[in-house]
Amino acid sequence: MGFVYASIRAKDLKKTLAFYTKLLGMKITGTRSYWPGEKIVSLISSDTGVRLNVMYYAKHCKLYTPYKKDGVELDHLMFEVKDFRKAFDKLVESGAPIAMGPFEGKTRSLGFVKDPNGIWVGVASFNKK
Repeated sequence: MGFVYASIRAKDLKKTLAFYTKLLGMKITGTRSYWPGEKIVSLISSDTGVRLNVMYYAKHCKLYTPYKKDGVELDHLMFEVKDFRKAFDKLVESGAPIAMGPFEGKTRSLGFVKDPNGIWVGVASFNKK
């Protein structure tokens, strides 16, 4: 059994796609919908091949439900980066709110920001020996 992808809900599709493509370097591989008012955008990480689906439901879509609280529907997503400080600073300078960290240590450096939906997104560098 293998993990195939994760899906997140987007309140603002344009802002969410800009965050994952422009700031985290993911590529859009396709779009589709199965219900009126639904839009599914599939993304892939060129470094790892991990896939993420961004789900958007307009208010008239049968799958729509209002957000209960930003970021609580999903704990976090983690991205491995070569240069932690550069990646973390880029996210923060682009307006992503800091959720926790940064933490810089001998074996790893990591920190979390919030995406436009309040979901925690981590970036980490692991110092492999």
